[in-house]
Amino acid sequence: MAKTLELKGPIVVVALLVLTAIVGSLFITLGPKATEKAPGVVHVGVRYANEMSLAFNQYGSRGPGATIELVAPDGTLAYSMDNLRIGRNLMPLKNIANGAYTARLSAPGYQTRDIPIIVDGRMINPPKNAQFTKGTHADYNMIGVRFELAE
Repeated sequence: MAKTLELKGPIVVVALLVLTAIVGSLFITLGPKATEKAPGVVHVGVRYANEMSLAFNQYGSRGPGATIELVAPDGTLAYSMDNLRIGRNLMPLKNIANGAYTARLSAPGYQTRDIPIIVDGRMINPPKNAQFTKGTHADYNMIGVRFELAE
């Protein structure tokens, strides 16, 4: 009869503790380097006031394609992303200097919306005590807009 390897309880416990320590130390040493290079992600929610109407069907299920632009206080365009669809969109936030910006959201045939935000590293926040217009909202790494038809 062939002998099989039997691991005793204390040996298994010690092996698991050693492996856990190795994996934990790798996370501690490599974790900050990995997250340092990854861009922040901003969730951009887009809705339309007339999206349940028959006239809106001309755009399909994704909508007319909104655009978000981050505009600096001096009026220069710091970042732009096109073709935002209905629902949640993920926008990478990288290579944008820290400071106050205006998130300008627009869609063809709808009113343009401006939302004040502050970029801080890889995240955005609204200014303290910010008042948002009806149909707009900003929170930690989130921007939401409900477009109204242009008059």
